Amino acid sequence: MPRKRQKSTVKPWCNCYPTERPPRFLRPFLLLLLRERKGHGYELIDRMREMGLEYSIQDAGYVYRTLRSMEAKGLITSEWDTANAGPAKRVYAITPKGMGLLHEWAQALENLKVSLEAFLEAYERMEGKLHAPKIIKKSPE
Repeated sequence: MPRKRQKSTVKPWCNCYPTERPPRFLRPFLLLLLRERKGHGYELIDRMREMGLEYSIQDAGYVYRTLRSMEAKGLITSEWDTANAGPAKRVYAITPKGMGLLHEWAQALENLKVSLEAFLEAYERMEGKLHAPKIIKKSPE
């Protein structure tokens, strides 16, 4: 007997489409950070938070699953770092294939940026300045 598919509950990020997932762009940000330098999972999460990407990384498990998936696709590699005190950490690095995808993402995001700017400019011409509250970065506690 086939298993019933469980209904997915997704937190609303926009009241206009309450069941739509927000654009996370997690993969390109991970590739970008690994292009800058190697890093382990929680370090990458901290670096993304420093960039203001809090909403994208509320689930550390999701970040780790994404890293594993990226490694399986040959976009990144990992090795265990046992040199420091404490438990070993898996350190990730970008591969040439990952660099190629990073460049593709940069072009795709540039194209998206142009479209989003066109939308916002048209909206402002019709409605005036945006009435939605600005997203405020939380200060580190």
